[in-house]
Amino acid sequence: MELLPCLLVFFLLHVPLACPAPSGIRATLTHVDSNGEFTASERYRRAMRRSQHRMDAIGEMLTVSGIDARATVHDGLGEYMMDLAVGTPALPFSAIMDTGSDLVWAQCQPCVECLPHSALQYDPSNSSTYSASPCTDSYCTALPSTCTTACIYHYDYMDSSWTEGVLSTETFTFGSGDPIPDITFGCGYNNSFNTPFYSSGLVGLGPGSLSLVSQLGFGKFSYCLTSIDDLSSTGTLLLGSYADLKEPASAIRSTPLVADSYYFLDLRGMSIGATLLPIPSDTFANNIFIDSGTTFTTLPRAALELVQQELRSVVDLPPANDIPWFDTCFQLKSGEVPQLPDMTFHFSGADMVLPMRNYMVVDMEAGVMCLAMNPSSDPVSIFGNFQQQNMHILYDVAGKTLSFAPAQCDKL
Repeated sequence: MELLPCLLVFFLLHVPLACPAPSGIRATLTHVDSNGEFTASERYRRAMRRSQHRMDAIGEMLTVSGIDARATVHDGLGEYMMDLAVGTPALPFSAIMDTGSDLVWAQCQPCVECLPHSALQYDPSNSSTYSASPCTDSYCTALPSTCTTACIYHYDYMDSSWTEGVLSTETFTFGSGDPIPDITFGCGYNNSFNTPFYSSGLVGLGPGSLSLVSQLGFGKFSYCLTSIDDLSSTGTLLLGSYADLKEPASAIRSTPLVADSYYFLDLRGMSIGATLLPIPSDTFANNIFIDSGTTFTTLPRAALELVQQELRSVVDLPPANDIPWFDTCFQLKSGEVPQLPDMTFHFSGADMVLPMRNYMVVDMEAGVMCLAMNPSSDPVSIFGNFQQQNMHILYDVAGKTLSFAPAQCDKL
């Protein structure tokens, strides 16, 4: 509660003070489908459609901009929402957490084009802490904008969706923490999304200057995502001093972040059980993008075919060929699920060992289990959040390192 004494003095004495920023933030994460009554098969199909859309967007974005350059168009969708509040008085809402973009934005009233699923009724004229950013603001030049008396931004997404509004500053509250003043955000009056967008805004956590983690100078953040099969549980997002891994040191592994503009990892190879797959050394030449918003991992076809081949050799079940949303599926016998060996991703300096539940989807309704991976779109592969579930993952943005350890995310 670092800000509370400062705020009390401000209100009692009416003296403007330079309140210290908090050392960290904690926020709850919920899956975008947590409020829907979907069957397991429906959840997987919905997740696959979102993953395919995001994979195509990221692939096109990086084809246009390159891995080491910031894009002027962004991927935009996500899988996990965080709870926060905007303004004074504070209005709670949910926003997509996105490691693939930078801008923090929320829908503002009166909106011209409005998000159909947004419950937020934030009118900046009713907030005592709102301020439109001037043309001279350095953040105004960090994104496409026009400026006369205020900074009017336009932020494009790859599916021709966009958000447009006034770049502004406002007080935000995260979880049960103290209000944090003067966060730069997009006050979105025109928000046009061609794919379903089940929140009232988005919190960018990329490495760019506009992202929340960069604005607050934290230098690091972590998250722990619960399973798509357990939508009643919630995960956690931690920023700043709260983000340190508390797991045993012996369980923590670290690998470099190898690009300045996006979160890329150097993937060297893969194993299933004790078998190192004969993946050619140049297969992952473009590295792999670790992403909070893509559900299922995508791999170059040459690597994926070797994974599929090895799985078929260890799974004693007939193939299921009529499952449209996954490439590799097996028909379960009498509803019994076989136990499969762990899968290991060999990153530079660190092995991430995944249990079967982190790489196989088991759909008891359809009587199948499927490999939760698909072929990638050039030029990029994506390490999806299904593979990250129940893994505490720390992005040390300042130190250009990603660390991780197995965790029970609903207990973090």
